[in-house]
Amino acid sequence: MSVALLATALASGITAADATTAAATALPTAVQAGTPAGATVQASWPTVGPGQRGVDVTTVQLLLTARGYPTTADGAFGPATAAKVKAFQTAKHLTADGIVGPRTWGELVVTLRSGSTGAGVRALQDQLTDNGYTVTVDGVFGSGTAAKVKAFQTAKHLTADGTVDVETWAALVEGGGATGGGKLTDAQAMARLTAAGITRYSSGNCSDRNRKNCTSLQDIRARTVEGVIALKRQSGCRIVITGGTEVGHAGGTYSHWNGYKVDVARTSCVTEYIEAHSRKQYKRGDGAWVWRVTSAGKTVIDYADEYWANHWDITYY
Repeated sequence: MSVALLATALASGITAADATTAAATALPTAVQAGTPAGATVQASWPTVGPGQRGVDVTTVQLLLTARGYPTTADGAFGPATAAKVKAFQTAKHLTADGIVGPRTWGELVVTLRSGSTGAGVRALQDQLTDNGYTVTVDGVFGSGTAAKVKAFQTAKHLTADGTVDVETWAALVEGGGATGGGKLTDAQAMARLTAAGITRYSSGNCSDRNRKNCTSLQDIRARTVEGVIALKRQSGCRIVITGGTEVGHAGGTYSHWNGYKVDVARTSCVTEYIEAHSRKQYKRGDGAWVWRVTSAGKTVIDYADEYWANHWDITYY
């Protein structure tokens, strides 16, 4: 297959299985800024609790602050964050277990639109950037943020009105929009990969994303999983994932932790396929050559040849 055809296939490769991961219903039309975005609206939400790290934790912390429960936005769900969650849950007559699940999310998110300011907007901007819609995180909902919100809503087949309601929040933090292209649990990701004949290897024989010697797929993006499956189908190679969303990798928006990257064992079959179906682009500072797939002038996939670690470091945008 040509590079252009491959890129097109990956760029549009949301499967029917993806759609089953999303469950969002229509939002009532009259939701006011600064009020709960709608606890009764059903959507797909991640479960965020003690010990977790990452952008979803930061989002919880910033939304708690926006709701009047000031919390340090350090991305680490420690005892202080748990205490604030419990206080918020108690005030909202929810089970005060310190775990942010669907009902807590429904009360926690705030409706935002052009002109909004504060911690809630910072949470939105963090999530937009994490989803690949990079925007300055300044806590001000200006024209730049509005444009990125509308672009995200269009991509998720939501009403592109620039208003961040419960449906848009769900799509941002978990992929609750119509495409179901958000984050997966480790079990969900492995179910899809196993069905496609793809395996993983962990030196620690574990899947805890907070341990460096584990290979975790917790919170990996559905698009990343579909990209690996497409690699398997198009190449016919044996695919083994050796690195996922666990700690220990380099940071950044398009990082392992944020679900954009996987490491795949460097076999001769995989290497030959990548070099035949992508273009050698540039050499990274660590010595890895990057091979790139583009479509309509946009980067779709980057393959970094980390030969010293015997794997390809793959980024799906």
